Amino acid sequence: MRPADLWRHSSFRLALGVTLAVLAALILVGAIGYTVLHRQLADRQDARLLEIFTTLQQSDAADQQDLIEAIAARITASPTHASVFLLRDATGKVLVGNINDVPIGSGWSTVEAEVLGVQTDYPYRVYAGELHGDYLVVGLSNADLDDLAEIILTGFIWSAVAILIAAIAAGAWVAARLQRRLTEVTAGLHRVAGGDLSTRLTLSGRGDDLDLISGEINHTVGRLGALVEAMRQVSADIAHELRTPLNRLRIHIEQAARNAAVSAPVEDDLAAAIAQSEAIDQTFSALLRIAQIEAGARREKFAPVDLAALLADVADVYVEVAEDAGQTLSCDAGGAAWVMGDKELLTQTFANLIENAIRHCPSGTAITCTAQAVGNQVTASVSDTGPGIPAGERELVLRRLYRLEKSRTTEGTGLGLSLVKAVVDLHGAELALADARPGLRVEMRFARIVGAS
Repeated sequence: MRPADLWRHSSFRLALGVTLAVLAALILVGAIGYTVLHRQLADRQDARLLEIFTTLQQSDAADQQDLIEAIAARITASPTHASVFLLRDATGKVLVGNINDVPIGSGWSTVEAEVLGVQTDYPYRVYAGELHGDYLVVGLSNADLDDLAEIILTGFIWSAVAILIAAIAAGAWVAARLQRRLTEVTAGLHRVAGGDLSTRLTLSGRGDDLDLISGEINHTVGRLGALVEAMRQVSADIAHELRTPLNRLRIHIEQAARNAAVSAPVEDDLAAAIAQSEAIDQTFSALLRIAQIEAGARREKFAPVDLAALLADVADVYVEVAEDAGQTLSCDAGGAAWVMGDKELLTQTFANLIENAIRHCPSGTAITCTAQAVGNQVTASVSDTGPGIPAGERELVLRRLYRLEKSRTTEGTGLGLSLVKAVVDLHGAELALADARPGLRVEMRFARIVGAS
């Protein structure tokens, strides 16, 4: 991987950024620690200087020679000029010392070694003052303090270099590892873009961020594949189902044209053509309505709805229709069962289910509607004792325009259950078609609103 490519990876930049932040924190902590340590060592050095000066100050004041000998002994004990001394009498004459006779003010000061005439690169911490009528200068080399600063600085530099190298290596390793997986993801998405909706990304099994993203992509591609397949199926169903009514419409129009050419009555043919065109229009209107529902266009109209009361009202409307067909329709809706939804769509859903039961069941069929709230769920169902739907076709009847073979001679567009499914999906509910033994049971489970009124 080229350095330019490496820098483009957010993982590498993140690793480097974290490393620099850690380094900055270490430098700050080190600077504080160094300052505290340097201050403590400097205070100890000053205390030692003051101790030396005080010791010499406490020597016998009447014997200057003893003082000179004591200082000379200390000079002899420090051949490397780790400590320096200078003693002048009241006239300014140098009595003893191992540094140049330079003017140094009383009290504390720091003097360069070159000024004192000492061959070293380290400055000196100096204390000077009156001593029994003489003037004494005592100094200690700052070699230990300067060496400490150099050691710390060198340690920090090498540590920083080592950390940076480790960060670059770790960042490059992580970036290369991520690049391999991202390359797989990119290749998979290219295959999807090329139309291969069976493509699935491989998961590492570690449950990391890329696994989560890959899982979401797989879910999305799977959903997209299902939608595309549904669209293909819808297109095929529309072409198949509308071919017959369009041919009928054409036949009626051609017959009307032939009758008109010989001055024969055309009213019946035109009426049949209009009826056929209205049926086709109803089919396309239903398809458009399903598409709008699936797009979520009605979700903003959601409000609390008492599903039990709504189902009871719909059932009341169809009681007489069922009686005219020689059937019975009853509704068992207990207490309030509140859900969040679109009242108009839910009404049409139950109306479709009851109409389907009336239309496709023979005389003597009992149709039952129920709605009840249990826990956090509301269950609504429409059951009948009719012929039912074979288990192998219960998923198929939810497709647009799909009709059972025995239902092709009855009125309808084959979109009733498709609309029911679209409405149920819009509400985030569950739809199940089951055997009522005998007959069919269509059950819907919604999330309950507790405390609504």
